[in-house]
Amino acid sequence: MFLLGRLKLYAIGVVAFVLALLGIYWSGRRDGAAAVKADANEARLDAVKAAKDVEDEIRSLDNDGLDDRARHWLRQDRR
Repeated sequence: MFLLGRLKLYAIGVVAFVLALLGIYWSGRRDGAAAVKADANEARLDAVKAAKDVEDEIRSLDNDGLDDRARHWLRQDRR
């Protein structure tokens, strides 16, 4: 009778330990997913800011400046 009570106590301890490990594991996964999402949002915000800077720069150019900037991207005719 004493041995059965002791085994139950050990079983409860093992189950509690396993549940604690699972809780730590799932908490870490959730925190990791949140960190990845935050990094993606920050990268997206940086890309939007860079695009806005380029748009502002292009809008401030006159026709000659825009022509000079676009010449880099246009194909040169070889006739």
